[in-house]
Amino acid sequence: MLRILCLLMCMVTGPVFAKQQNDLYHTEVQLTGSDKAENIAKQEGLVNVLIKVSGQTDIAQNEVIKKALTQSDRYVTQMSFVEYDDAPRAMKLGYNSKMVLNLLTQSEQSVWETPRKSVLVWIVNEYNYQRSIIWEQSNNSLITRIKEAANERGLPVMFPVGDFDDVTSIEIPDLWGNFKKPIADASERYNPQAILVVKVRGNSSSWTLFDTTPQYLPTTSTKPLEGRESGAVQLADMVNNVSDYFAKKYTKNLGAVVSQSEMISIEGVHSTRAFFTIEKQLKQLNSVASVQVDTIQGNKVTYTLNLLGDFEQFNQELLSKNKALSLIPEVIEEDKAIENAELDVNDAAIEQVTPVAEEQIMEEPIIDESETTEQSEEITPVIHAYQLSSK
Repeated sequence: MLRILCLLMCMVTGPVFAKQQNDLYHTEVQLTGSDKAENIAKQEGLVNVLIKVSGQTDIAQNEVIKKALTQSDRYVTQMSFVEYDDAPRAMKLGYNSKMVLNLLTQSEQSVWETPRKSVLVWIVNEYNYQRSIIWEQSNNSLITRIKEAANERGLPVMFPVGDFDDVTSIEIPDLWGNFKKPIADASERYNPQAILVVKVRGNSSSWTLFDTTPQYLPTTSTKPLEGRESGAVQLADMVNNVSDYFAKKYTKNLGAVVSQSEMISIEGVHSTRAFFTIEKQLKQLNSVASVQVDTIQGNKVTYTLNLLGDFEQFNQELLSKNKALSLIPEVIEEDKAIENAELDVNDAAIEQVTPVAEEQIMEEPIIDESETTEQSEEITPVIHAYQLSSK
């Protein structure tokens, strides 16, 4: 009687279909008892976000990422603290999406494309030789564990609610046997882009991922992805395997263009040893993502640097690490005065040698000076000059 009443209530209220929304640039990290707990949490949070955005669990091993972690404060945009009765204090952190994507570009990493495929998860649990379907409204721990693991990887998941339509549209043997037609019919109302069937037996589980919509599931010839897991983190392992599959298949290359780049020149590089020493030192700076040698003219070397911070930060770090280097001040006003004087002389010479009729002047095309200025500014990059002392 109680079961019938629950089903009738579901019919009256109607189902609510909602996939788990994954905020890729927010995370929560538990605080340790260390004096540097907040800094550690910010670094761990940045790693969490990078894993979700890139889809790569080993992202923290990248050398450029390692440097960025020492400056994790730069990426944080939101921060708050959370108190729990049965768990350590935690920090909720938000990170700048543009800076995170720029960091992945600088480290030459790809990203897992968005929007991502929504996955409908059917769970059948076998306990004491009896099998049952785990519904969303049951608040079962199996669903909670899958949700938590999916949130860590940025995998959008949803679960059948277990209303009258669900209960009457599919049976346990259909799911246990991976029968496509009944699974497709029962899943269609949720409009997922992929379907995951999970069969749990105590401390082990097996799963089948159909990477297609319910509409094409009965007729697809594509072999589903299957796996088996065991142990205390079996469901997290399953989510990781499914996420790895999607991240690899639906990857996006950000390209090689980096906005935070600067050009520098170093004069006084008189030997091969000095050249390689300077290049190695530049690559090791925490503020530098990558180094490219552009030109070598005599004892002057010009580099293009992709920076993890701004130029001032780089300049301070470089000069503190190499006392033999000094920044050559830019003499902008003097250069402009000389350039203007040369233009005045040339204009006067042209007027004396080649008189121009008024009619010819009117026929000349009008040039927008602002456009010319903008083009010249784009063509002429700023080069910060340094002097290497021989001492």
